[in-house]
Amino acid sequence: MEEFQLPHRFFKASVLIVGFFCLLQSAGCGAANSGVIERISIGSGAFSMSEPTGATNADLRAFYYRPATWTADRPIVVVMHGFKRNAEDYRDAWIQYADQYNLLVVCPEFSEAKYPGVRYYNTGDVSDTDDETGNLQPKENWIFPVIDRVFDQAKIRSGAVGEKFALYSHSAGSQMVHRYVLLNKETKAKKIISANAGWYTMPDSNVAFPYGIKGLPINADDLTAAFAKPMTILLGEADTKSNANLRHTPLADAQGVNRFERGNEFFATAKKKAAQMGVPFNWQLITVPGVGHNEAEMGAVAAKMIAEDQ
Repeated sequence: MEEFQLPHRFFKASVLIVGFFCLLQSAGCGAANSGVIERISIGSGAFSMSEPTGATNADLRAFYYRPATWTADRPIVVVMHGFKRNAEDYRDAWIQYADQYNLLVVCPEFSEAKYPGVRYYNTGDVSDTDDETGNLQPKENWIFPVIDRVFDQAKIRSGAVGEKFALYSHSAGSQMVHRYVLLNKETKAKKIISANAGWYTMPDSNVAFPYGIKGLPINADDLTAAFAKPMTILLGEADTKSNANLRHTPLADAQGVNRFERGNEFFATAKKKAAQMGVPFNWQLITVPGVGHNEAEMGAVAAKMIAEDQ
């Protein structure tokens, strides 16, 4: 029997079509291809994304949870972990809130390998040390833009249509996030919640970074933009205990002796600075009675705030 053969031009056209489809997927055609985009599907999962900041060129991993009822018009919430770098645990803790309020939750992992120590996470690699003796790093090395890039990836991978996201952080994550608010002029976040940070970069040009902004390449326009952001300082009123993870140096203790005092001082200093500059101040301070340094209880409050803001 004579074999049936496709015309050569049909074969070439087929190759072109397949190749074009692969390009549309922003990846190769096989699951083993490292360029394949990991889609955000229903339930728990994780994806990896290219990220140039940090001590290595390794990819950044993000854990997510997508409720079965979540649709493309519903919110994305980026949740920042604490000093344990336990993004997966934070994701798991937020599953109940994601289901309750129909939120897509994404928790980027700033691993110790890629972002070692306080320098690379809490203080954003602005300086080559985590105290006032360091040398300023090039602004392109600062890690704050990672937050918006995580949202961009979550949007692409989930098919979300919103242009804005909500941002929640606790403890060490809040140290990074409040500096993101101060030092990263642009943001796609429409709600930013910084809960129970250990110590702060005050908007004080007389105090050197990381405790103040002396020596940093920021000006009045940058501070104006920072004070205009939708920032909430969320503090547990019982977060008054000290432990080995709470920094005690002369400049840290000048902010207060515990996290609750320091958070109040940060808010008051920022509000006073905005008034002196005569610019809008869109931050708010909310305290939670009876709650200490507890991510689960603070997260429940934050999730409700985010849901009510939709």
